[in-house]
Amino acid sequence: MITKSYFRKVILQYRMIADGLLYAQRNEQLCQMISDFLERREFQKIHTFLAIKENNEPDISPLFEPLWKAQKQIIISKTDFMFKQMRHYLFEEQTQLEVNRKGIPEPINAREASVSDIDIIFVPLLLSDKLGYRIGYGGGYYDRLLSETNSLKVGLSLSPPVDEILQKEDWDIPLDYLITPFKTYQYG
Repeated sequence: MITKSYFRKVILQYRMIADGLLYAQRNEQLCQMISDFLERREFQKIHTFLAIKENNEPDISPLFEPLWKAQKQIIISKTDFMFKQMRHYLFEEQTQLEVNRKGIPEPINAREASVSDIDIIFVPLLLSDKLGYRIGYGGGYYDRLLSETNSLKVGLSLSPPVDEILQKEDWDIPLDYLITPFKTYQYG
C-alpha cells in the first residue's frame, strides 16, 4: 500500500515544479468556484488557511476584500508547534502578517476568535479522495480543529480527487465538500 507520507512527498514535489501559468489559471478558477459556493449559502464566520506560497497552495486572498465588504468575518490560525495546536484570530484588513518557520503566514496583531461559532472551515490539503478523506501535511492540526467544531468542512484543491485514499486513521474526519477549479464535490 502506498503510504500518506509517500503521497505527501510526491504531491509537494509536483506542486513545486508546476507551471506558474497553470497554477494561476487554476487558482483563479478555484476562487470563482469558492465565490459561487459562498454566494449560494449564508455564512457569516469563515475560517480559512493562508497559502504557503512556495508550496503552491490554493490562494484565496483575492476573495478577502469582497468578503470584508460583505461584512463577513474571516478567521485564520497561528500554529503553536511546541504544543501541536492552533490558536484562531480575526483576520481584518489591518491585520499584519509574518511568515513562520514553515512558510505559513500568521497574524501578529489580531484579536483572538472562538472556533465554536464558525460557520465554515476551508481546509488545506495535498490530496483528497471521492469519499471526502484528505491527506494534509501530517501534523494533525486540522484534524484536531475539525473535531472541535460542527462547522461545514470544505477542502480546497487545485486538482480533482483521487478515487480512494486507502490509508485512513481513526481520527481522520471526512470533508463535507471539496471545491476544485473544475467541480464542487459533496460528500455524506
